[in-house]
Amino acid sequence: MSTRKMQLANFTCLFGEKFVMLDLFDEVVFPAFTKPRKRSYSDAEYFLLDTKLVKFSDGEIAFIGRHVKDTQVERDQVMVDGKIKKDYAVMDSAPTAFFALILSNHKLLYVSEGRGAPSMSQFASTMGSFLGSAYNEWSTKIYNDAKLQGKKITWKALREMYPPPALEVTQMATESSVTAFVQKFRTINTVEVRVLNSNHELDNSPIFGEMRDIKDRIHADQVLLKTHKTGEVGLEKGGVTKLISAQAEDGNARITLRGKGINGDVLTATNESFNASFIINALPTEVIPAGDKVYEKLKTQIQMGTIALKSGGDKAAQKIADIVKRYWS
Repeated sequence: MSTRKMQLANFTCLFGEKFVMLDLFDEVVFPAFTKPRKRSYSDAEYFLLDTKLVKFSDGEIAFIGRHVKDTQVERDQVMVDGKIKKDYAVMDSAPTAFFALILSNHKLLYVSEGRGAPSMSQFASTMGSFLGSAYNEWSTKIYNDAKLQGKKITWKALREMYPPPALEVTQMATESSVTAFVQKFRTINTVEVRVLNSNHELDNSPIFGEMRDIKDRIHADQVLLKTHKTGEVGLEKGGVTKLISAQAEDGNARITLRGKGINGDVLTATNESFNASFIINALPTEVIPAGDKVYEKLKTQIQMGTIALKSGGDKAAQKIADIVKRYWS
């Protein structure tokens, strides 16, 4: 039985300070996921395969599908009878990762399906490209329709009215995964927490919720909490763990720790260092059963208390209800 690891992330798509992902779902988000597109980078092409908008048994809705990296693998030499022999060959390769993006809380479930599978950061680059393409198609249509109707409009005004999308995919952690990595530090000298914009969901930590409110009130681009202590003693590790755990679990902040490892070497940790993963046994080939399996795995971890997810709030709930009416009526 093959086993895979499921990773979690917060999928934050914003259109300036005016709109979040669900606000432009029909216009930009749905076509970004479902219309055939490709992203080329280096010697590979990235695209989505068998993407579907599904409704799980409890009414939750999500995009599910596979992220494909279409490339070639090269070799220059092989071992023959104990000796190296030059033997150049090229082989086509298309490794995949399965994804499920839950729309009510914007949580991304991501499962690499084999050697060389596209990473979560590559998925973020792919979706950033696809969202940008879908936005350009939609805004061009608005612009051309306005011109045909004799309306005065400029690209600058259109982009101020509907800003282009900005995507940030932040890997999530659990308290235990944060604790485990913090123990790799002998000394922690610096902690930085950059509070990110969110879609609709609430913060687990009231401290960082207040920081986000301050950021919004003064229209700041970002708000950063930074604490530092020089020397071999450094910051108290238990206190650091408690400070950053809630934000690492939310995926609504970029976290950086700097200090020294157990052997005295310089050590830096980020969200990717803390990321939690969960074992998935025998992920089905068909996307709908695969989607059911990863979603049930998530629900099991929530029931066990390993993961704590906040609701997206009343506004998000209403947006989801409207989407369900439009796509399942």
